[in-house]
Amino acid sequence: MPEISLSIDEHLMKYINDPKVINKLLAYFDRHENIGEEIFPYLGEKENEMFFPNHSLPKETFIRRIPFYFHRSKNKHGQIGELHHYISGIIREDKYYDRASEYIEQLFATLEDMHYCHLLDVEQIFNYPIKQTGYACQTEFLFQWSHYLELIHTLPHSDKMPKHFIVAYNEELERNGLLPIIYQLAQQYNYDYIRRDGQKFCVSGTFPCDDSGHPILRWIGIQIKNPVKVWAKVNGQLKGELFIQAGPKTSIWGLNCFGEQDDGSDAWYPLHIGPQLMKFDNEELKRIRDREGYTQKEIADAIGASVRTYQKWEAGETSPDSHNMLRLLNVLDIRDTKELTRFLDVKDIN
Repeated sequence: MPEISLSIDEHLMKYINDPKVINKLLAYFDRHENIGEEIFPYLGEKENEMFFPNHSLPKETFIRRIPFYFHRSKNKHGQIGELHHYISGIIREDKYYDRASEYIEQLFATLEDMHYCHLLDVEQIFNYPIKQTGYACQTEFLFQWSHYLELIHTLPHSDKMPKHFIVAYNEELERNGLLPIIYQLAQQYNYDYIRRDGQKFCVSGTFPCDDSGHPILRWIGIQIKNPVKVWAKVNGQLKGELFIQAGPKTSIWGLNCFGEQDDGSDAWYPLHIGPQLMKFDNEELKRIRDREGYTQKEIADAIGASVRTYQKWEAGETSPDSHNMLRLLNVLDIRDTKELTRFLDVKDIN
């Protein structure tokens, strides 16, 4: 448990500016060994019962938490973080909500450890997550940062607040044999995950980059095979766009873009497949013909081909040319050529 190096009087004077509040607290401490939810109304502060998920705290615990209770943002130069942001980061998240009291206690334990053991001041603790993410209420980030501090605690000259946390944290996770965080692609304005301009493709999201600005693809939920060029344009939080210049054998796959597998495992979805990686799907042609209730002869007659020619398409011996492909799409009511296209799985592309 982190210890306070100052006397109680010195501790209160360091973190509370109002002498009247300090005197009220000292008088309250003389009368109580446990601090209840009434303490904030008693002091004239806004009541927040979530600061006391178990309705009361031992006096020693309350005193350790005074730096966080009484910190007020300066509202300038990005110094806007306060305790209520990180409480809200728990309350509003479904994965925390059912056990909110436990996670709020974990939050306070994390804050105490960062302040008293890692010697970070409260302003640094509350504002670094906001600067790194661009958002308030980033309690999950705070927990990750605490873990990062544990990982680097014994390292000499370690950076407690790296310029790009997501890069430094993943480096430490890998250095300790742990799985890194994979940053998945963001859905774009048209509800898709990729947009195209000729042979240049673009995806959006958070993209860890090295010191030279090159995206670290192993930490991004994308698989790119045989690209001509890959580069990123990101802001200070490493959020922005990833670009891929594609060639005829380039394939681009997105991780869990449209959901995971039924068993909860990761699913890779094709976002772009180069033309030299695609081929005619003869088995799908047969399946669609059977579904529509046609015989081979009926389809052959409808598109003006011989039965033997059509049979070769279904057998995979030959493929229809563009003229016959258009006729097949029309007769079988196929809306997209992708329905008759087969391509290699992401694992099989070199």
